[in-house]
Amino acid sequence: MKKTRQLILGLFVFGFLFAISPLEASAVPLEKKPVQVIAEMKNYAVASVDEGSFVNIREGAGTEYKKVGRLENNGLCYIKEQEGDWYLVESGEISGYLRSDLVVTGYEAWRIVHDAGEENMALASEITTRDELVEYACQFIGNPYVWGGTSLTNGADCSGFVMRIFENYGISLPHSSKAQSGYGTRINVSDAQPGDLIFYQRGGSIYHVMIYIGNGQVVHASSKKTGIKISDIQYEKVACAVDLLGT
Repeated sequence: MKKTRQLILGLFVFGFLFAISPLEASAVPLEKKPVQVIAEMKNYAVASVDEGSFVNIREGAGTEYKKVGRLENNGLCYIKEQEGDWYLVESGEISGYLRSDLVVTGYEAWRIVHDAGEENMALASEITTRDELVEYACQFIGNPYVWGGTSLTNGADCSGFVMRIFENYGISLPHSSKAQSGYGTRINVSDAQPGDLIFYQRGGSIYHVMIYIGNGQVVHASSKKTGIKISDIQYEKVACAVDLLGT
């Protein structure tokens, strides 16, 4: 009889345990396992600016330092350390500092790299004279057009604008689009690089000059209505292209 009572009691306890609801079962403490940490995980940062724009990489942690490279939007770099609002990074052959608010880091950066593939992402490139000239010219966008003017801030016409931009890089040009077309080396428009000059003609005579900035676009002092602006090239009007900077 005693054995029979023990058997009945055992079956009762067994049945009770199996009757615990999923909610109650979830309340049973689980064993905590340590999170695995990858010691050699790369500290990614990905440029996050407007499409077609760049993040400048500088010699030091501040805008007063010389630019040594630039990283295009969605380009990849690796953070080495942080100094205030700046990261010391490496990307390709370039090493320097960039502003921390111009990149994404942490999980968001890891996700971008994981989706794209690290080997498929753009790395930083060295800044050339052509890059600097185009960036310098574009900072005057929105300033007025003035016939006969040569001021980058108060007003210039097309050749006056070009004359002042190239003057900043030690190249002297006359104040005339037609005369400027006789300087440098004539090139095919299809071979134009950022910083080359593009000339328009009407009736066989050159009347307008612009600075090529890449992707089929130019920056120029256009008209009184629009001032200095970026435009798509109207290839049907092109007379010639000129390289003043060399390769």
